[in-house]
Amino acid sequence: MRNGVELGSNGGMFSCYSPESFAHLYDVGEFSSGMFDMLDGVSGGGSPVIQIHATLDDVGNSKDGMSAVVGYAAYSEVWKKFNWRWLMTLQQLQMTYLHTAHYLNRFPLVGGEGMDDEAICLILAPFIEAVRGSLLSDGAIPVCVITDCDAYDELTANEKKFVRPPEENSFEMAVCLSCKGLQNKFNISDAISIQMDESRNAPRLYARYEALKRENEFMKNHLSALCFCDDKRHPPVQAADLLGNVLLKSWRKADSGGEMPRAFRELTMMDGGYKIKMMHFDKPNLQALAQRRMQLKDKMAE
Repeated sequence: MRNGVELGSNGGMFSCYSPESFAHLYDVGEFSSGMFDMLDGVSGGGSPVIQIHATLDDVGNSKDGMSAVVGYAAYSEVWKKFNWRWLMTLQQLQMTYLHTAHYLNRFPLVGGEGMDDEAICLILAPFIEAVRGSLLSDGAIPVCVITDCDAYDELTANEKKFVRPPEENSFEMAVCLSCKGLQNKFNISDAISIQMDESRNAPRLYARYEALKRENEFMKNHLSALCFCDDKRHPPVQAADLLGNVLLKSWRKADSGGEMPRAFRELTMMDGGYKIKMMHFDKPNLQALAQRRMQLKDKMAE
């Protein structure tokens, strides 16, 4: 019992789990870790480079009032360690993958009036511990970029020429934060690969990736690959989905100075401090971004 909420049994929710499911988890781990090995070989120029892997997920829409891109950036060895820790957690819970919203919505509760922050944290504890024990503890960087939909709609037509729609703006900035967050200042050749959950926005996000490589002087030398992945086959995307779901439940606290819910803190803090690289684009920040890009264009025109 926690805060008037007692967690019941799984009610047969995972009754389809079987020895074949265990074999499936092993195959998933081999596939996902093999993807990192493959991407580490994407380097241009023939010389080895340090490869950063950012696994991201997009959450929210105009109905939520915001569009965000969240996830974690780490090196391949850290991700491989995470993969097996995550898959062991799934095996122990007799699950084949985690989709956080579905998991919480179907989780049986006895008593109480629903899930509060503490109950959510308790239910997600095994997965939170997997993130803490194999990502945050080994230097992975949580990344979160939020763009307010209403704020974007209120921009002038001229400002919108220099700022992308919310989901695209959040994607661009999350890619930049991922690279800058882990880049080794002693190795200017750091490269970064991006893995995103499969999305109906895939064509638009790829267009923004291509634009970053073409237009951004910093990123064109670092972006090496973009993959759209099935979250059931790539556990890092499930971790990004976990962080995104927790953010979506409490995003209005993100820029208000109030304390974020415990689950969010545990997914983004280590050793008493936040490790997350976070940006919130409200109207003033979107206007400032547009202004900087206007000035840059004018300077380049000169």
